[in-house]
Amino acid sequence: MVTSIGEKFIEERVKERLEHSLLQWKDWKKVGECTCNSLPTVEKEIGSGLVNHTFLVRSGSYRAVIRVNCINPGKLGIDRLRELKILEALKNSDFVPDILYRDSHVLVTEYISGYTLNDEFLGSPVNRSRLASVLEKIQTTFIAGVNPFSYLDCCKGYARDLPHDPSEVVDWEKLCAVAMEIDSACHEPVLCHHDLVSENILIRQDAIFFIDWEFGAIGHPAFDYVKLFGEDVSRGMLAHRDISSGEIQKINFLQSAIDRLWYSAEKIVSGQGESGV
Repeated sequence: MVTSIGEKFIEERVKERLEHSLLQWKDWKKVGECTCNSLPTVEKEIGSGLVNHTFLVRSGSYRAVIRVNCINPGKLGIDRLRELKILEALKNSDFVPDILYRDSHVLVTEYISGYTLNDEFLGSPVNRSRLASVLEKIQTTFIAGVNPFSYLDCCKGYARDLPHDPSEVVDWEKLCAVAMEIDSACHEPVLCHHDLVSENILIRQDAIFFIDWEFGAIGHPAFDYVKLFGEDVSRGMLAHRDISSGEIQKINFLQSAIDRLWYSAEKIVSGQGESGV
């Protein structure tokens, strides 16, 4: 069953969770000096992504973003409890939006008016240095009660959701070997975002915000740098400068292969691919 908000059709489940979070508006926190003084209304859906639906809502000058979580987060490699621990640890940082309200189904955050990362911004050496500075801040954040992430277990988890041999999607033997090697690397694991696509980086004047921490975990210290800057990332830019160029190449391969596995598994979970899982 589907329904609509404005002219946008959405699932009944999403609509119910969205409406429930709107009814909790009295529990929302302030945005700066602005308080939500009446029931917010939905302006538009700003992201119907592969794992969530996201809506921009307003109450007078008070604006917020509501994220309605997907149904099967575990099958997509998402650990909501881990995400909340990370967001709690980052709540006083200047590079993440403020959390205004959350429950098991939705996350309401401050609305950031800006633009997503683009090639022009990324092409500036000054801006690349600014982005690297944010990554360094992230990596120095301590997260209590979160075990190091296993890239091998991640790959095996996605592979289990496929109705066919994972070798049809990736070089499975090489992927397992590389993932095992990255898992056993001698570098101290650090907080990683793990999904630094352009849509998850917002630029507002002189500020940079990293959003959507569903895949955040304690991982390899070069992972986010390679995702953001590519395989040719300067080792001088890394917070951990003892990482070899060969290791960076392996991480680049790992990222690409995990992405292919994830998209294949996501199609099965969402019902777009073959049945039989």
